[in-house]
Amino acid sequence: MKKNKLRFLALTMTVCMLAGLAAGCGSKNQESKEGNDPGQTEDKSQTAETADPNGSADAAQTEDPEVTITVLTRYAGSDPQAPWLKKMMDEFVKLHPNVTFRDDSVADEAAYNNKLKTAIATGNLPNMWMQYGSASLVEYAKNGLLMDLSFMLEDEKFCSGLTDPTLSTFDLSGYGVDGIYAIPFAMQPEVIFYNKDLFKQAGIESVPETIEDLYEAIDKLKAAGITPMGMGAKDTWRLGHFFNCVAYRKAGIDTFKNIGARTAKWTDPEVVDCLTTLKDFKDRGAFEENFEGIDWSTESANFLSGKYAMICIPLWFIPNAEGSEIADSLDFFQIPYFSDQESYKDHSAVYVDAHVYNGKLEGYEKEITMEWAKFTHDAFSEEVRLKDCGQTPGRTDVNTEGMEMSPMLTKAIKLNEDLKKLGGDTFEYDMLNSMQDVTRNALVGMMLGTSPEDTAAAIQSEIDNNQ
Repeated sequence: MKKNKLRFLALTMTVCMLAGLAAGCGSKNQESKEGNDPGQTEDKSQTAETADPNGSADAAQTEDPEVTITVLTRYAGSDPQAPWLKKMMDEFVKLHPNVTFRDDSVADEAAYNNKLKTAIATGNLPNMWMQYGSASLVEYAKNGLLMDLSFMLEDEKFCSGLTDPTLSTFDLSGYGVDGIYAIPFAMQPEVIFYNKDLFKQAGIESVPETIEDLYEAIDKLKAAGITPMGMGAKDTWRLGHFFNCVAYRKAGIDTFKNIGARTAKWTDPEVVDCLTTLKDFKDRGAFEENFEGIDWSTESANFLSGKYAMICIPLWFIPNAEGSEIADSLDFFQIPYFSDQESYKDHSAVYVDAHVYNGKLEGYEKEITMEWAKFTHDAFSEEVRLKDCGQTPGRTDVNTEGMEMSPMLTKAIKLNEDLKKLGGDTFEYDMLNSMQDVTRNALVGMMLGTSPEDTAAAIQSEIDNNQ
């Protein structure tokens, strides 16, 4: 997936390996368990370590009340950024022994969405959670569930290093709500990872630059008996992500912004053409048989074992690729463009992880949560993500001097710097929160037999029925 400038003193970065992090000796982080009271904490033995010989605790520590910061992200399990979150919580507790973390994170997208919906419906909001896109925040902001972060612009030192220094990405004034309601984090552009050995075996001498080149590569791979592309459409985000890439290169990002603004429709010819192009990949034989029943875990494992020649996935996949047994055979290239639509050549699907904060927080809990917000978005935090987790930084002021980086990671950083026109998921521009499931399910339905025209009509009907 990004996301002050001075590194925190007394923090020594260790290798961000899950095995070492799991030890967590002395950590006050809590993992969420069914039935746990969010306010419950462990025995605060660390605070006792700051006491002076006479038994009175250090004044700086005793003045601050004990508080639990609850975080809800998708940085969990095998997610490459899970070690980053664990390390940042541990380091923050070292600076603030009065703080305990409750980590409710879950990697699976559907599970995450359900967990967040439940938290919002019950009023048990975490202090911080993840967000994709800005339009879906509008109703939450209107209802006071989100914290207005406009005041953070006053900290020029902090904001100047962000990829979006003015936080304009999450300024909701265009939707009739004054304020800024999220801090952008990681930027994760979609690319196509490929197996160089399989390309060579199929007689493909260079990576595709245009969609026409990609079609030719697919045909050559099929002729060589190689499955061209992996697609685990059982996890609907997979097909949804690939559609974003096709749609932005074919019709441009503004087309889908206009749908969100209700000045365009899914049934417009250029949008139906995007759907038709997506279906053409199946008809051409780009994916294996019955890919609609394959999940992402299987897709990823098959690619990393050399079964597929390509997969379309964001740059966060780099650690997975570099950690595989065929790492030397893997590389990536940018999403090809349509030669008859060169004006959209630089329109890229890029997912910006962002963090939002509970608008109901008050007093010291709000203060310490905002300190945590800055801590996890400063240059030191991004350096940890880059060095220990192999993730491209979401700031421009990260110190990479003397840092050993793989050719693939170096290439990824350069790609991020060269991005021009960025778009997230096509549904991110729509205030209708149901559009995520409706759009992705419709895309899978199209692969199972629904026509592109009927698919467009089904998606549009969700909008029309909620006008």
